[in-house]
Amino acid sequence: MNKQFFINNRLKYLQNIEDNSITVMFSGGLIPWTGDQDYTFEINKNFYYLTGINQENVIFVLVNGSNGVREYLFIEENDELTSKWVGKKLTIDEAKEISGIKEVLYLNEFNDLFFNILNGNRKIQDDIKNIYLDLERKNNKDYFSRSLNFCQEFRNNYPEIKVFNNYHIIVSLRMIKTAEEVEKIKESINTTKIALENVMRNLAPNLYEYQIETFFDSAIKYHGNKDKAFETICASGKNATILHYVKNDSVARDGDLILFDLGCRTNFYVSDISRTYPVNGKFTNRQKEVYQVVLECNKKCIQFLKPGVTWDEFNKYANNLLVEGLKKLGKINDESELTQYYWHSIGHFIGLDTHDPGLRNVPFKPGMVLTVEPGLYLEDENIGIRIEDNVLITEDGALNLSKDIIKEIEDIENFMKKSV
Repeated sequence: MNKQFFINNRLKYLQNIEDNSITVMFSGGLIPWTGDQDYTFEINKNFYYLTGINQENVIFVLVNGSNGVREYLFIEENDELTSKWVGKKLTIDEAKEISGIKEVLYLNEFNDLFFNILNGNRKIQDDIKNIYLDLERKNNKDYFSRSLNFCQEFRNNYPEIKVFNNYHIIVSLRMIKTAEEVEKIKESINTTKIALENVMRNLAPNLYEYQIETFFDSAIKYHGNKDKAFETICASGKNATILHYVKNDSVARDGDLILFDLGCRTNFYVSDISRTYPVNGKFTNRQKEVYQVVLECNKKCIQFLKPGVTWDEFNKYANNLLVEGLKKLGKINDESELTQYYWHSIGHFIGLDTHDPGLRNVPFKPGMVLTVEPGLYLEDENIGIRIEDNVLITEDGALNLSKDIIKEIEDIENFMKKSV
């Protein structure tokens, strides 16, 4: 992404906030892993969306006050010794070039500038009445973030200033992807296609799931040095009936199916693809029957998508298809029994996150990118199948961005036969 993308994002954000306001955003910090090492840093995606900066301990400030609009970025100053151990951090000029923010300062200047903006000295008078913070809360009573802590302290010091949560503002902007964002997602999908073909070439009975997983990992590294979008699901046999199985430590047996749910990311923009293959390269008749139900649901759901459709309508349509399929398979007699074999939704948004945040009550609009991932999980028959594609909502329907990743039974068997 070039800096104009992030400049445009900030301009769109400005249109959604009050005048006489200040926005403060934090990039996030490092979390200790062991006594002498930290977890790999993961940037706050809302912060990244507005700045393009991927570095810990950075603060973004946007002032929309009486004195006009001003932007500031506060970064850590490079320390010579630390740089020798872990490498240099961004310089002021580098941060300017990435973000398009002209005022880049060091972190030790934040407190004074923030105080002056809010307290209206003779130099700066903005009459700030509102502050916007990213107050996202996870489903965890013990969750904390720099923004939540900052908010508590701010309320005590400035009770006269209204606090607004900008999380949903930024999320609503992230829901509609630009052409540039779609291209990054497509790049991740194309790399995933190459990696899945590498998996199919090397898939064979009696390999451990973690051995099979390496065929994906090595390919995404070799063809672009990309990260995994999430922990790979490589689930053979009955393991495929566990929705988020990630142990990947069983042997893939001759005659079993193996379910993959995986993806990679390009500049944080992810792919999220599921495919199910026969371990020995050949589906049994029963496996074909179940697979075809899931495949037809996948294809019809993609055809069903268009602007104006809601998540509720989308889920109901998919559920009805799977109910009819399960009846033909002789598994159920009534729709109330569906959850015995299918218990998740038909999809989710993707983008900077695998499960990209989005407003579920908003009908689909052009520019949204989501997954279509029906599945059936027949534990009693040792069969778990999920087929997932990544789809772009367009003006007149939907475009399957992952259509080139094969999923027809005949195509899969022919590809794996040639690979033997």
